Amino acid sequence: MMLKYKIRILLLIIVSLISIHFFTSNKFKTNDLQKLFDHPVVNQPPPQQQSQRVKGPPPGNKITPQEKPQQQQESKEPEFTKNPKIEDFTIFFDNLSNYKINKPSIKDKYKTEKAKELFSNNDDFLFNKEYLENVLDIPDQTFKELKQKHSEYVNHRIPELIEEGIATFGNKVPQNKKEWDSYHGSSGYVLVGGGKYSWLSFLVIKQLRSVGSKLPIELFLSSEDEYEKKFCEHLKKKYDARCNVFDKKLANELNEKYNIGGYQYKMLALLSSNFENVLYLDSDNFPTINPDYIFDSELYKNTNLILWPDAWARTTNPKFYEISNVEIKENKQRYSSYDIKQAGGKEKLRPLTSYNFENSWFHDFEGTLPDPTSETGVFIINKTTHLKTLLLALYYNVFGPDFYYPLLTQGSAGEGDKETFIAAAHVMKEPWHQTLKQFLWTGYVSKTNNQFTSKALGHYDPIKSKEIHDKKENDPNYKNEEEEKKQNKIIFMHLSYPKFYPNWLYDNHDLIYKDSNDHIRMYEMINENIGYDFDLKILQFFTEALCSNYYGNDGLAIDNDVILDKHNTYMGEYLKYVGENEEINNKRCEEVFIPHLHWLKKTKKNYGSENSW
Repeated sequence: MMLKYKIRILLLIIVSLISIHFFTSNKFKTNDLQKLFDHPVVNQPPPQQQSQRVKGPPPGNKITPQEKPQQQQESKEPEFTKNPKIEDFTIFFDNLSNYKINKPSIKDKYKTEKAKELFSNNDDFLFNKEYLENVLDIPDQTFKELKQKHSEYVNHRIPELIEEGIATFGNKVPQNKKEWDSYHGSSGYVLVGGGKYSWLSFLVIKQLRSVGSKLPIELFLSSEDEYEKKFCEHLKKKYDARCNVFDKKLANELNEKYNIGGYQYKMLALLSSNFENVLYLDSDNFPTINPDYIFDSELYKNTNLILWPDAWARTTNPKFYEISNVEIKENKQRYSSYDIKQAGGKEKLRPLTSYNFENSWFHDFEGTLPDPTSETGVFIINKTTHLKTLLLALYYNVFGPDFYYPLLTQGSAGEGDKETFIAAAHVMKEPWHQTLKQFLWTGYVSKTNNQFTSKALGHYDPIKSKEIHDKKENDPNYKNEEEEKKQNKIIFMHLSYPKFYPNWLYDNHDLIYKDSNDHIRMYEMINENIGYDFDLKILQFFTEALCSNYYGNDGLAIDNDVILDKHNTYMGEYLKYVGENEEINNKRCEEVFIPHLHWLKKTKKNYGSENSW
């Protein structure tokens, strides 16, 4: 009896100790304790019925993770795989040959002569419908095929491309969130390089950075053959400018199929750019101030396409509008200089409703593109909002040389890609804005013949141009030329004649008169507007990059007003175009470029904040 009593006391102590253990353990459950009271200690369950802990596997066996209950499984988004044809851009050219016009080229096929090259403010000549539709000789079968292929591309291929996943004019897609978040809203500058164009583009990039631009820059190269490693590394390190090298295989295929080159590289540069918002610059188009603000302007946000005007009257063949299914109504929208002269003054103009296709400039009517033409050495576009515009512009440029360039210009001034962007936006009914103040012919009165010699086109600020235009529209009596001169800045200088090639400047005596040895300041007429000596600034960049003899034995520039190191500034070490012609360039530098730079410095005037120039 005594023994049983002692055993019970011992059992109670053991149970108490075990209970304390369970109460302090994280794994304690109420039914665990209950089991202790329900079963004698000596009657333990067999091993397989004990607490079901996961045992470690025998050595060498893989551990299989425990499966979570179905309701606890984490839902995982399926990984997105981008269409490889979007990634490598081939989707944009797939089946494009199905929309090819299989007829002889209409380039230079005039009934009598090409369209007249006249300014948009010409008041002597009547560019009416009859005249414009009788310049090119377009056979009926060619016209029908142009119309059919255009319709198929716009109404079938463009929707098909969008259905296949194209969301922007490039290889970025929203489904790849990380990539799209980086792309969406991005902005930057795009130029085309390669060979001598890399030299010109380098000068523009240098100018962009010198006027304060902070946005990234891309230099498009059409293939690996145009890539110069040291040059591209130098651009990246010193100017935050990236060489964008297009795929050689695709470039060769496009060249073989469609003979793509020249003007058409602009489309490839836009297509392959990493920026959603692109400000495109020709390699001879120099900003005079920091243009970054245009990306943030309300004008750009409202339209997502801003162009700048050329000087010429529009000579687009009326059949283009029929081909592109754009309705033209005999409803005159605006007066031309021709109308004013014919009327004998603005006050004598007839009502717009009294004009018809016969007695008025054709491009003053509803549905047409207005005068003047466009000058696409500079434009800014959003590649997502204007995807359809760019897809159609691509079509116009691929088949441009033989068909659409002639249709849009008919042999008049500047025939090429210049009208394809505004035409595509017009056809696709996407918004656009063309700067309302025409460019300034920039040059000087030549001592040789005492006549004005134009050397560049000065393009105005589109935002200020619109503000001033709106003031004039709202107040017919508004006249304040002084205010306009001060407020409306020239923001781009298209240095088209001459371009800054060493042989061009030297051989054509653009800087120093051939006979008198007098020096020339080509762009002086814009200096007051922009606030510094533009000639001096550009020639400084030109000379320090081209002339190895501009540096002394110590590697420093010979001019005391600049601190330049030859290794970082002379481009002969980076560009074949400069380095391979060092000897002849040094002769040109010694005879013309360095003396002219010194003359510009001696005769410079102070115009404003940038007195260093």
